[in-house]
Amino acid sequence: MGNIIEELYYGNLRPEENIVPKDSEYRSIHKEITAYIEKFQKKLSEDDFKQLEVLFDMMDQVHSIHSKEAFASGFKIGTLIMIESGFTS
Repeated sequence: MGNIIEELYYGNLRPEENIVPKDSEYRSIHKEITAYIEKFQKKLSEDDFKQLEVLFDMMDQVHSIHSKEAFASGFKIGTLIMIESGFTS
């Protein structure tokens, strides 16, 4: 990565694409979710499962919006900490 400001400007800075949680609980829960989805896919009609996928997509959108807001808030707090620590004696 070159100059971080240029990378940000050109849209090359996408940390969310590189984040892979290392927490074992995350992986365990993710496997459970996958198993449940596969169960529902077998039990539900094709139309019902498509409706469930629409619900999942909406939930992903809400989660994405929340993550964006949490990131922005954390970034602002971090910036304020940097500013404050630079001006205190």
